[in-house]
Amino acid sequence: MISLNIFSKCPYNGNPKTRLKDLLNKEERSFITLHMLINILDEVSNISNDFKVTLWIYPHLKDNLFHDIKKKYKINIEQQQGSSLCERMNNCLFLESSKYEKTILIGSDIPSLTKDIITDAEYSLLKKDIVIGPSTDGGFYLIGVKRPYENLIDCTKPMNIENLKYNINSRSLDLELLKELKDIDTPKDLLFI
Repeated sequence: MISLNIFSKCPYNGNPKTRLKDLLNKEERSFITLHMLINILDEVSNISNDFKVTLWIYPHLKDNLFHDIKKKYKINIEQQQGSSLCERMNNCLFLESSKYEKTILIGSDIPSLTKDIITDAEYSLLKKDIVIGPSTDGGFYLIGVKRPYENLIDCTKPMNIENLKYNINSRSLDLELLKELKDIDTPKDLLFI
C-alpha cells in the first residue's frame, strides 16, 4: 500500500497564496486555492487502489468544505501537525512512512501534476530511496520515501531543492528526480494556469 498525501491550506481559513495578495484579494486567492485543490483531487480520484489518499489541511478542519470533500472523494482528511510548513511536512513523511511501504507527499498548487507523474514517483521508489519532483522556482512539488527518516527536510535552512538534495546526499541515500513542473506562487505564475 502506498500513502499519498496532499498538503493544502484551507481555502477560507488558511490565508492562502499570500504572495499573490498584491494582485488578488483574499476571496480571489481563496477561489484559486479551492480550484487547484479540486483539480488535484479530481486527478488522483482515479489513481490505483494501491494508494491510500489523505488530504492534510492547515490551519484547521473547521470548514464544511472538508466534510463534502471527504464524502465525494472518499479520502482521509487530517490536520497538519507542526509549527512550520517544513516541520509539518517532516511530521507527515515520518508518520506515514512508519506505516506504509511507500509514502508520497505532494502540494495542491501544481496544475500540471498528473496521476501519471505520481505513479512514476511510486515506480521510482522501487529502485531509489527518495524521489523528488522539482518545481521551476527552485522548490519541489513532490517528495517520496520508502522508509522513515527523521528531519529529511532541514528546517534550519531555506526549503528548496538544493538544500533538500544536499541533506539527502549527506545521508548517502539514492535519489531520483522527476520532471520539473510549475507551481503557482507569484502573480507571474498565474500565466501558467
